[in-house]
Amino acid sequence: MKFGKTFEKSLEDHHIPEEWIVSSIQYKPLKKKINKVVEEMDDAGLTHEIIAERQLMYYYTFKENQQHEIQPKLLTDDNEDANSINEKMLTLHSDIVFFQALYSQYLKLIQFNKLQSTLILAKIQQLSHLIKKLTSSDQKNKNDMYLWREIFNKYVEYKLDLKSHFDSKNLDSFVGHIEDIKLLKKFKHTKKNTEYFHNFYELNLELLKFLSFENLNTIAIRKIVKKFDKHTLLHSSQNFNKMITFEKSSLSTSSIEQVISTDIVKLVPQLDDYLCPICFSIAYKPVRLTCNHFFCIRCLIKLQRRNEPKCPICRDPVVMDATEANVDYELLEYMKKNFPKEVKKKQSQNEKEVTDETLSTLYGDDKCIIM
Repeated sequence: MKFGKTFEKSLEDHHIPEEWIVSSIQYKPLKKKINKVVEEMDDAGLTHEIIAERQLMYYYTFKENQQHEIQPKLLTDDNEDANSINEKMLTLHSDIVFFQALYSQYLKLIQFNKLQSTLILAKIQQLSHLIKKLTSSDQKNKNDMYLWREIFNKYVEYKLDLKSHFDSKNLDSFVGHIEDIKLLKKFKHTKKNTEYFHNFYELNLELLKFLSFENLNTIAIRKIVKKFDKHTLLHSSQNFNKMITFEKSSLSTSSIEQVISTDIVKLVPQLDDYLCPICFSIAYKPVRLTCNHFFCIRCLIKLQRRNEPKCPICRDPVVMDATEANVDYELLEYMKKNFPKEVKKKQSQNEKEVTDETLSTLYGDDKCIIM
């Protein structure tokens, strides 16, 4: 299948909105402009056969004027065979029309990409605000907060399990899984949270479409320039590609989950970020060493009792210097607000452990038997 049809079909297959397609590279009209260049060259006696027979080498240089219009200039190697023909080549008009049309479309596409990136990021931030407000730890919405945490964990976990690009099929599979386990029905504020989850899905879908749209147009530009060189035998791609930047938007420099997680997934704190690296449960009470690593107070006390001075993470000899002053009370309050269930469980475990140690000190390891 020719690329023109492939390009149109790809835009359709990725469900690219019609209003976006207006800003895409107009491949077929550009291809017609290439045909005009070939016709003009033939009329000037510059057929493929003549160029090949005389081993002529033509190439373009490009500049941009103050009106952001591209100005192509056709040059040739200095040799006697080329001189008479080169004069005719410099009078070509249709090649200027082609490159100016392509460059204009490229600039329009860049502006569209910037605008669309800004709009998508704004939507992400707006949804972040809404979810954060609904699951605020200052309200009695702890259950909803835990459910969103589970959804986001599934979101990241599901993508990793698939070990492939997070495309629309994988996204639909993730949504299907959430529906299968009936997670949305467990929300306290079911209507609002279901609406936000739908918005979350739509955001992912829009981001996928945008990244596909951006990639397809990048390919289209490369293809049409390559086709120009092939049909005219005039070398333009090397210098033209220097005029345009194939840099992807800020959205596409990260993976899908990284973009989304920046403002949404991470707004609901994840337990993994607050685990003690020794016992792998929540680091309650967190003691922050001078190397900036923190551990739960029980694990740090055990290290000091065993006279182990080095931090288990970075191996700096800072463990024995820690005192009550190293307890990070701000982080402690944060954990209480965002992980109430885990904190309560850890408190119970600590109390039991302290009690067991106290009894062991008083009575040894012998069990007390009541007759």
